[in-house]
Amino acid sequence: MSTPMRHGPSQQGRTPSQHPAAAPTPQASTPFSNPQTAPAFSPHGPKSSPQQFKKSPAAGTAALMMGANAAAANFDSPSAAAAYNTLGMTINDLNLDNISVGGLVAAAGRTDEEDRKKRLETVIAALWAQNSSRVSNQGLERLATHLELESLWENSTGVGDNAKTLIIAGQTMAVEVGITNHIVHQVALTYSDSIPSLDKHVDKASAILLKDLSLAPGQSPLTKRLTHFRANLDRLTTLDKLSVSPDLNCHLAVAGIWESLEKLHRWDVQKLREEHAPGEISEERLRVTALCLRHGCPLMHTRGRVGLSLDYWKERRKHASTTVDTEDAKTWAILIGCAAANGMVYRSVRVSDKWIGPDIEKSSYTAEEMISSTGPALDWLEPEDIDLPHSEEARAQTGLVTRPPDVRFMATFDPPVVVPHAVATEIFKNSGMNAPLENVTFDYLMFPATRASPYDPSEPREIRATQIVTKALQDQPQAESVLKAHENTLFIYKPVYGHIISTVPFAHPKDLIVMLPLLRQYAFLSLLLSNSLNPKEGKPTIKDEDKKSVPKTSRDEFAEFIARAADGDTEKPSKALKVDITLTAHPVPRLLLAFPFKLSTANIVLEIQMGGKVHIVTNNIFANDQGTVDNGAGGNRRRTPEDWANALETMEDIGSWIEAIKHKLE
Repeated sequence: MSTPMRHGPSQQGRTPSQHPAAAPTPQASTPFSNPQTAPAFSPHGPKSSPQQFKKSPAAGTAALMMGANAAAANFDSPSAAAAYNTLGMTINDLNLDNISVGGLVAAAGRTDEEDRKKRLETVIAALWAQNSSRVSNQGLERLATHLELESLWENSTGVGDNAKTLIIAGQTMAVEVGITNHIVHQVALTYSDSIPSLDKHVDKASAILLKDLSLAPGQSPLTKRLTHFRANLDRLTTLDKLSVSPDLNCHLAVAGIWESLEKLHRWDVQKLREEHAPGEISEERLRVTALCLRHGCPLMHTRGRVGLSLDYWKERRKHASTTVDTEDAKTWAILIGCAAANGMVYRSVRVSDKWIGPDIEKSSYTAEEMISSTGPALDWLEPEDIDLPHSEEARAQTGLVTRPPDVRFMATFDPPVVVPHAVATEIFKNSGMNAPLENVTFDYLMFPATRASPYDPSEPREIRATQIVTKALQDQPQAESVLKAHENTLFIYKPVYGHIISTVPFAHPKDLIVMLPLLRQYAFLSLLLSNSLNPKEGKPTIKDEDKKSVPKTSRDEFAEFIARAADGDTEKPSKALKVDITLTAHPVPRLLLAFPFKLSTANIVLEIQMGGKVHIVTNNIFANDQGTVDNGAGGNRRRTPEDWANALETMEDIGSWIEAIKHKLE
């Protein structure tokens, strides 16, 4: 990025004879930089100016003694320079070899121009990092310049005075922004080539970009920022810069993956529809089921983000009101894009919409597929590689006419998934890479320690939290739900190393499909633990006075009983239910739940299996369960532990699940 200032003539071309032998090269910020203005910087007037001190015999003698070592030393303060020269010290005596002091010691050999340029670039980078630019004519133009895109202003007619259109263009795409008096009223995304697989998604992308720049009801133009628009434009710019016209269009490569994954998703929905009677399950429920239990759901330009997203897990997935497009439910997704290979030996990006066969499933299986496959054998295809022409210079050096693109597909996990190191190794192995070993434990990544709670990864760990859950009522309709406090304690006795999966390169969409069961397993585990130990927004909290345990006399308890009886409530006030949760992360994530039940303690061991499936390993309470459930054929059957596991998958909350158990069985 060019700096918005004019630089002075460079000093790099001067010969050594043109520099004073003993005088150090002055820094731009020092009074020594300009002899004519030096007196103005002196606190004592012209008589004690730094220039006069610089010409003193003591200063000259000290400079000759220091020789070359003094070339890198410079002082803003005359008193500091005097002390330095009077003591006859060298730069080595100060022991500043490995210390960077911006205003005290200048970098050796750096010219004033280079120093000013570096400082200015540092300031500009810090300002951009704040991501606080506002929507305006100048703000949009500066953003285009920062992203190294071309920008052109055009006057607009028929939309009011001062109406203009800013065209932000790359080599394969352009964004046209209609703006009047710093208020955006129109945004349109276009591609340089008219390609149906790209054009079908343009309207959705344009709507997202317009929302990023439009004012919310009642919002002032002074508070509208470019934060979201900048992020989306940056994604488009990344694909644009990696493209090599006319042989490689990264936008088209991503759209081709969507075509194949969408074909697979429609096939999943059709298979699920065949398993149920006509009209038994709505189309949206089938899509959500395919999203969470089959091969995911690809969505182009969704949830305010421009680009391709492969959704694979969703909060409240078994609720009838949840749809694929529900935005108030947390969604786990893989964002699919491209990134520079940076010389890594990895399969380059390919452009195709035929990553899977037309029939989706193979008609015949090999012996290996029949043994190892746990589901249908998908008919994955291998598109042809792309060859880009070599430059004349590279062709002369290597003798090769073509080269593969230095671009690869990149998967970004949103949100990042915390897994044990063994699972991270398995996921990276699918991408042909080795998982980096991080010296941090799985539980610490999920629940980082605070300064108030010291953390030792070699010691067992306890995490405590008080949550409020809805208490199941005794089959009596009441106006308000009854809230129950749970004191949850998470125990980790055997810590294992963990890893945060944030980005993984891949060469084929099937590499992502293979990961989905593992990703769902730990996405659901994190959801269960988070609902039990993390404060949830909008959830009621227990009052401080309810947490206190104050001894009460019989007279106090009798007075409270009389007061409750007057209100028609004779139930004894409930206390917080103590729930102990023991986490075992390896080799399979398990949760041991212990809580008061009748006159003893309930112990339930849950196993979170691949695909986010809950399995009750052992328990000491469900054997006496005499409850019944609908058998799906118009009758009833006895309730089993599998039904309770299915209930936990639906509730996604250990506290609510425990209250349901106590309500049904106590």
